[in-house]
Amino acid sequence: METAPPSSSRPARFLLTAACLAGAAAAIAAIAAGKIAQAGIPALTALVAGALYGQVDPRFKGTSFTLWVFAFLAAALYYPRLFTHWGFDTGVLVIPLLQLIMFGMGTKLSLADFAREFRRPKGIAVGSALVYSVMPLAGVLVAKLFRFEPEVAVGVILIGACPGGAASNVMAYLARGNVALCVSVTTLTTLLAPVFTPALMKLFAGALIEVPFLKMAASSFNLIIVPVAAGLVCHRILYGTASWLKRPLPVLAAGLSGFILAAAAVPLRLPAEFAVLKPGLILGLVLAGAVSFAKVAVAALDGPADWMNRILPKVSLVSVLLYVTIVVALNRDELLKVGLLLVAASALHNGLGFVLGYWASRAAGLSKRDSRTLSIEVGLKNGGLGMGLALQALNSPNAALAPIVFGKWMNISGSALANYWRGRPTLEPEEGAP
Repeated sequence: METAPPSSSRPARFLLTAACLAGAAAAIAAIAAGKIAQAGIPALTALVAGALYGQVDPRFKGTSFTLWVFAFLAAALYYPRLFTHWGFDTGVLVIPLLQLIMFGMGTKLSLADFAREFRRPKGIAVGSALVYSVMPLAGVLVAKLFRFEPEVAVGVILIGACPGGAASNVMAYLARGNVALCVSVTTLTTLLAPVFTPALMKLFAGALIEVPFLKMAASSFNLIIVPVAAGLVCHRILYGTASWLKRPLPVLAAGLSGFILAAAAVPLRLPAEFAVLKPGLILGLVLAGAVSFAKVAVAALDGPADWMNRILPKVSLVSVLLYVTIVVALNRDELLKVGLLLVAASALHNGLGFVLGYWASRAAGLSKRDSRTLSIEVGLKNGGLGMGLALQALNSPNAALAPIVFGKWMNISGSALANYWRGRPTLEPEEGAP
């Protein structure tokens, strides 16, 4: 049953409604008059007012985050310099933001979660099969339907043949899905990508793609396994039942060890294929050390035992907003050049993945929660890998257009779908609330 808004919020609701309607009307009028460049501020006003409205009216709370995503995306498209000129290349923040989100997921998990998934391999097997069947076939269908030129069509098929990315794990987390299942499927399909992606491209696109397996596997570990492992360690530190975890000195010693190991890793030189692991390892060790010290400090101040659970969901939401916005701002010009046709193709391709992924999972006998999880896993792809393969393996900038557009679109649709499902729990067992 929906909660009615308090009467005290009536003035705020009135002002926000007026701002939303006025902004939307002004934006529509500007676009209709052909003055698209002048629609930015009114559109932002409407979206921000709508997002804030969800904070004062509980009935619309579920739409708030989605509107914030659209507001930040509009800001990135109209005013990209706000997110690209911070005195340094903001692109360097993208991977740490993803790792921070993945770390938050890890703190919600335990090794028992993964053990349970591998004791029930059906979900992993179904998910992996869907990842490498639904989207490649859907890519062929979409490419033929839109009659793209050969190189652009190859890009559409290529993004379908890529494994899932870290974004799917993020969205499964926000949707209150089965994160352990999602991470397991992402990891397995990424490790299988050097075999499956070239084979699928040879079959459906007539091109054999050379994939750098070690580098790609190391990148996958850096984005997924390393921060999740750090989160699992912190989960054990915070909530473990071992006697030493209940005494401050051993916990402080563990935290200090994390900082020392992080400092020792700074000058460490790894082989080129594994160099991408270094920043993630350092970040994970620093976070483990920080959580250890924070646990002792919070306990000394008689703070809440679940302080991490209170903080990290908010940090994750902010990280998602910044991650999506920075990526769009950095690729704004390319995004505007490709045209609405490729955007429509990406939306259709992505939508087919969501729908077919969900219903195929249900047909396979999986629960609603697991089916939602695999819907997200199938529909969201590793756009960065697709772009890299198009440019390096195919040497075709045109083939990279589809992964670029798909990668931006899926962040919008994935956020919207995750937010929709987050507000509609399945009420099945093990429905965790991040």
